[in-house]
Amino acid sequence: MTQPASSTQLAPLARVTEMLYEADLASLQQVALRESSLRASLSALEDRAAEGFFRTLDQAGGSLNFASGQERAWRDWLSVRRSSLQRDLALCMVEKSERMTALSLSLGRRDVAARMLMAAQNEARAARLANQMVALQDLSVLQAGSTKRRKRSHVLPRP
Repeated sequence: MTQPASSTQLAPLARVTEMLYEADLASLQQVALRESSLRASLSALEDRAAEGFFRTLDQAGGSLNFASGQERAWRDWLSVRRSSLQRDLALCMVEKSERMTALSLSLGRRDVAARMLMAAQNEARAARLANQMVALQDLSVLQAGSTKRRKRSHVLPRP
């Protein structure tokens, strides 16, 4: 049968699991920032697309042929750019999902290590208290025994 791990053995494990959790959390935060940036870029692109035709029509001075060619090129560029951003966003969301899974695992590991450390510390504390109680009882028995001997030595023997 194996002996349970002591708190001195479990403390480094708890520290390491905490550091791994913090690293996974920081990694997830970086992916979330990138996702936010991609969503903002996609939103800005949609806003530009909504006003794009009217801007080119104003710049063309009302020439429908020029505006038509410009609008076609504009829409092609928008389509390519939108597809690129959506692809990047989809990849980012996949990575975010993977990071969230990793974070969940490291959170579980961190919690288990912390509970094991706390249990070991409580067990060590209980053992110290039990040892102190035994020592106090031994001291009490020794003190009671020496008091009885002193009392007996003062009593004169009967003839």
